[in-house]
Amino acid sequence: MNDSLLLVANGFLHVPAPTSPASASAKQRAHLGTVLANLASYGYAPSIAALEALRQLELSQLKRFWREVEPALQRITGADRRMADFVVYKNFPDEVLSMSQAGYWIRQISMYLGAPNEWFTQEAAERPMLDERLALKVLDLAGTDAFDRIAAALTASRFRWTDLQRDHALQLLGTSRGPLDLGAFGFKENGIRAIAASLDHQREIHIRDATDVLRLAAALSDADISLRGDVKFARFSRARRRQLVTMLEAAPHLDEDFGARPHLFKHLLSRLHPGDFQAPRVSAAYDRLYRGLIETHNARIERLLQARDEAVLDLVVERPGEAARRLHQLYTLFGSSAVDRFCAVAERLPTARLLQLRKYAETINDRATLMHPPRGAWARARIMPNEKQPLGEPARAALLGVIDKVVSARLASALPHGVVVDPAVAHVKLPTNDQELAPYGRGTRFPIPPEVTLVRTASYWRAKTTGGGNIWYDNGWVFLTGSFQPVGAVCWNLPRTKGAAFSGDPTNSKDSEGRACQLIDLDLKALNARGVRYAVWNVLAYNRIKFSAAEEVCAALQWGEDARAGGLFEAARAQMVFPLKGDALTKYVAYLDLHTRELVYMDADLGGAVNAASSNQERLSSLMPAYLEYLASLPSVADLFATAPKGDVPVLYSDEGVDLPRGQCAYVFQRRNAANDVRPLELAGLLGAADAVRVADQTAAAAEPTPVCPPSA
Repeated sequence: MNDSLLLVANGFLHVPAPTSPASASAKQRAHLGTVLANLASYGYAPSIAALEALRQLELSQLKRFWREVEPALQRITGADRRMADFVVYKNFPDEVLSMSQAGYWIRQISMYLGAPNEWFTQEAAERPMLDERLALKVLDLAGTDAFDRIAAALTASRFRWTDLQRDHALQLLGTSRGPLDLGAFGFKENGIRAIAASLDHQREIHIRDATDVLRLAAALSDADISLRGDVKFARFSRARRRQLVTMLEAAPHLDEDFGARPHLFKHLLSRLHPGDFQAPRVSAAYDRLYRGLIETHNARIERLLQARDEAVLDLVVERPGEAARRLHQLYTLFGSSAVDRFCAVAERLPTARLLQLRKYAETINDRATLMHPPRGAWARARIMPNEKQPLGEPARAALLGVIDKVVSARLASALPHGVVVDPAVAHVKLPTNDQELAPYGRGTRFPIPPEVTLVRTASYWRAKTTGGGNIWYDNGWVFLTGSFQPVGAVCWNLPRTKGAAFSGDPTNSKDSEGRACQLIDLDLKALNARGVRYAVWNVLAYNRIKFSAAEEVCAALQWGEDARAGGLFEAARAQMVFPLKGDALTKYVAYLDLHTRELVYMDADLGGAVNAASSNQERLSSLMPAYLEYLASLPSVADLFATAPKGDVPVLYSDEGVDLPRGQCAYVFQRRNAANDVRPLELAGLLGAADAVRVADQTAAAAEPTPVCPPSA
């Protein structure tokens, strides 16, 4: 990944310093105009500060700037895949809509049997120019500290990195040669990934817990760092074994950590052979583990719970994270005394965890169902009726009251000038730790502009088999009513329905690189007229080949006004472009709510048939009500600032039509006003705040406080 790609993906534009004052020649002005038009063709515009910097460049510098930035824009928007080249019917949608059902399938079956596509398809006709109002995304001028700011935000993040964030972090942190301390990371698994990628670079590494060494060994074995399932550890070299054993020898609480995951530690230690090295503490704890002499903190808790002994409360509150996880269970057994004991230690939890607990308390009594993905596996998610004992109003009020008090005090300290909150930020959800695609959270909503009537989605892939057969990663939509009754689908085996059309099923074996693309067009007015409320977008691995096993899989969504205008894939129209890299066979990317006219981000590997989206209609009919309840239980940016003092720091969904003072500290989810020059308010510093040092059970180490606003340039 080059620097331009990293910067643009994070909302920055690097403009080099001018070699000499630029002459305002007609040629230079014309070329600058071309650069701005080209940026707009990818859906971007420079901020006023970036534009001023571009105006200072000589013609040769301006040309070099564009040569460096265009590949980044192409990659981010999907334009570099040339998706339209790999669509079967180039004059989609008219070419498909003009066929009879029989004509469509005669053509399609002939192509499946190996006949050249060109025998059955039309030559691409000239399409009308795209002439639609586009909401351009603003790129701010990258200062000399841009890379440091991105690295700091990634390091402080309280949530697992997305696929793209992980690539960015490893690029940035891999260039550093200073010490790497796991305690500096807001989320442990992120730090483990960074450390695993740095072990061969002779860097000074600081890891303090045995369980973290276990996670590191899992990362080095390309296994699950979260340790949710069984881990098959690699056969390490002697040098690597010594390194891991040395880390374990220095770790405190060996008995506690070994006993918490006995099976995994036995497996790891059998690989490490600690007796080969001077590690008396590890060897002794290993011996106690095998002889069953270790009783863990968790085992003591379980023993007291089985006895319904209220002394368990004293044990649980020693670790506030454990108390938060078990709070409803403890409330069911011991009533309000469990809530009272938790309230006494709530201030020791990070703000992100308190917000999750607050949202849980607000929603749990009203939920009809609970959706549980075992060990984070959404493909095996179970839906259960909500039979939990309702939180009584006094206990609920006490819990919400203490959370609000703690969070309010932290926000007042971090933002003494207070905030003014746009109600629309309730549509921006905070991330969860098992999403892969976007930096914003599941359930984040994007309003569809009134003039938009078309939604077009694409699945593009590059994948080959040794036998030369076809591989498909199918683009599909399932349609549901407001009561979640299925009313059809559109996908490869249902290519046409009222309000939706499919672009033809490609045969990627005919391309030397195994490339193919499927498009689907949705007519929002027609779908709404036939009673569709929810349209659920998915990509399915038809051949049961995981997304990660393909050379590349990409899902993209764009919207507009005219299906026949512009190219088949217009980068400027793109709202979502996500490479799919996970080990799943399904990806439910987003859904449309046609009544509220919103696009809602899902990022869920929900289980189901992979042969066609049409096969999952009944399953989605039962899954979606529970999934929407789950989304409603997730905290938003508005929840974070709900108890903040009122003041003058803006918290905005979009800054379109909003003029902010130069250098204003602000949170802006969507940068749309090029005239604004803001210092972004960093949520990581707020979400990671806690009033006590790290305790053993917290999932992230305590880091130095992260400034919520960078200093003025």
